[in-house]
Amino acid sequence: MHSVKRLAHIDFNIPGVKAVGMELMRLINSPNPDMEAFARTVELDPAIFGSILACANSPLFAGIAEISDLRVALNRLGMKEIRRIIFHVVLESAFRSDNAEINKLLRAIWKQNLAVSLTMQRLIQECPQVKALPMEMVSMIYPLGLMHVIGIPVLAINFYEPFAKFIHEDLSRPLPEIYAREKELFDGFDHFELGAELIKRWGFPDFVPDIISTYHVPEPSLDAHSRTLHSLLRFARHLAQELGFAALPGAPEGFWLESSTLDVSKVNTQEIMADVTDQLKKITAMF
Repeated sequence: MHSVKRLAHIDFNIPGVKAVGMELMRLINSPNPDMEAFARTVELDPAIFGSILACANSPLFAGIAEISDLRVALNRLGMKEIRRIIFHVVLESAFRSDNAEINKLLRAIWKQNLAVSLTMQRLIQECPQVKALPMEMVSMIYPLGLMHVIGIPVLAINFYEPFAKFIHEDLSRPLPEIYAREKELFDGFDHFELGAELIKRWGFPDFVPDIISTYHVPEPSLDAHSRTLHSLLRFARHLAQELGFAALPGAPEGFWLESSTLDVSKVNTQEIMADVTDQLKKITAMF
């Protein structure tokens, strides 16, 4: 692990992630969200305000009349859907860059993240181990999928020129080699460590950065519940690769399944993959 002194030289301010978005994530992560404070904060950001109204008026949620009042829209959507919208809109903005080639990679990573997140969410009902997790952990499944590689934008911001070179020269390497190459190029840092540190600073529960920092490791030193989430994330990465959404070169066969503690013997992967593909289309159209 890096010392506090070394981390002090890293800029963890991702340009696309605004203070309003950070505050909204803090509010919805609280045990008893203050919805009036939430609504007032949403009103400060036209993009988030518009996304909530657009979702409330979409075919999936639309009622008899079109909604223009934010608080009515929030009531129609419910907390589960509100959380999804906020995490989607806030985190999506992190995966953009003014550099065309870096932006192309980040957009591909975001599409991969969506596939992973939707797969993880879909597996909650299919895997008894996941369904039995504490509610605090279950509520973090969707954002975990969206932000498990949040360290990559941090690398791009702090090591701009080496990162651009990395895209040109190293992305053809096999996936485990790419991960090792990060530390060689980026002053001993990799996206696992920087992503975990950013999520800590954002105030997420400790188990979230613990999983983010080790998702590339088949057998991390985690407690049983965290290990279940870790295996769920890796299994979702496997299915995302099968669907063709892997942003980086494909991992070796079985890489994401190695040492999994998740029982997926009764999971219909073809059905899940079809559902995820359909949901991706709907989300893309909505946002």
